[in-house]
Amino acid sequence: MTTPARSRDHARLTVGEVANKAKVSANAVRYYERYRIVTAERTTGNARRFTIDAICRIRLAVAAQRVGLSLAESAEILAEIPPMSSDLEQWSSAGQRLVEAGQTRIAELAAVVDEYRTLAFLRS
Repeated sequence: MTTPARSRDHARLTVGEVANKAKVSANAVRYYERYRIVTAERTTGNARRFTIDAICRIRLAVAAQRVGLSLAESAEILAEIPPMSSDLEQWSSAGQRLVEAGQTRIAELAAVVDEYRTLAFLRS
């Protein structure tokens, strides 16, 4: 498990650096921080500093939003992965949950399309 001191040692990325590497805006990084997708350490000047895994966490949250998961659901998935975890099994498991959510969403949309195709929604 990562100790707070070790976390601080790795917390070197600025909001702008994380935003650039995660392909989101700086405001989005702050937004994801409010939802606990990522966490930051504060410098003595009160600037945020993130660990490198913030990039992966934001990318996973963005992918989760694309399949219809809320930020709360993303945060729940990511809470299972300790900070700075190099355990690929944990990241893979999180990715698998996204695949499953995506497949569920596809099935739900297919059912709606089928209903529209048969005009069943007009008869109910």
